Amino acid sequence: MINIICTSNFDGLESMRESVSMLGHKFKLKQLIEINHIEISMESLDHIRQSDVCIFQSKNATNQVKKFKDSFSKDKEYYAVGIFTAKSVEASINVNCKYPRDNYSSKDLIKEYKLDIMSGKEIVILKGNGGLSIIKESLKEKNIVREIIVYERQIQKDIIDLEDFDGSVTNVIICMSQDALKSLCNHYNEIIKRNETFLIVPNDRFISDEIKIFDKVFTLKSTEYQKEILNIIQNSQ
Repeated sequence: MINIICTSNFDGLESMRESVSMLGHKFKLKQLIEINHIEISMESLDHIRQSDVCIFQSKNATNQVKKFKDSFSKDKEYYAVGIFTAKSVEASINVNCKYPRDNYSSKDLIKEYKLDIMSGKEIVILKGNGGLSIIKESLKEKNIVREIIVYERQIQKDIIDLEDFDGSVTNVIICMSQDALKSLCNHYNEIIKRNETFLIVPNDRFISDEIKIFDKVFTLKSTEYQKEILNIIQNSQ
């Protein structure tokens, strides 16, 4: 048996939870990051309507726009930092959304679509409070760029405790958020080091010296998270 602690919600989570339980493993969802949505102001909606380009920095940024679908016309250009954010944009406001095909990051989005040579455009970037400003800094010299904050993150510091770990089996932590991973390493490092604990993260951007506290670290190689995570769990017994 394996003790699985998932610190982030993601597409396919419920289905994966069922599969894990059927295989006889323990599964706990302990969301380290709580997302609080911020209402979009009338001024920001005007900026969206007037824009030529809309860029979504995370999937959470798409959740607030569903009720303002009419503000997002099909003649705009739409970009997202990753495939899941792009899919969420397309489902929420029924537009085509481009994303970097290989590595999901702001820098790769800019590089793949040559956004840094874009000129004379009105651009809105929908993001969370404290999110990176790499895209804005790259585009603001030749364009009018406005960042619209549509959510904020709140760390749930005490949501995981010692009883969530099992010292008699392998513990596997699934972490899909860099903010969640930082909190995990800062607040639970002693618990992690006292137990056999593996870590699953979505890509190599999560790799740092902080995660040396884990016995093994697995990075996902595809966007089929559910299938790949189940394979890792089965091979960790």
